[in-house]
Amino acid sequence: MKLSAIEEAKENAERFLRAVEALDLRMKVDPDMRRFFGICGFKETGAVRRASLDLTRSLAEMRKP
Repeated sequence: MKLSAIEEAKENAERFLRAVEALDLRMKVDPDMRRFFGICGFKETGAVRRASLDLTRSLAEMRKP
């Protein structure tokens, strides 16, 4: 396990949490967001999905010997 891989995973985890917070805020502010959440894609849901993919990849890289 490399220190650089741990640092990258940490940065991606923080980015993921910021994206989730932005999504939560949008859901509180925008009443249509809850109604169309499962039907449409929103920029916040896309950001959460992308951050999740990057976090998963960096965690897998961190686990490599």
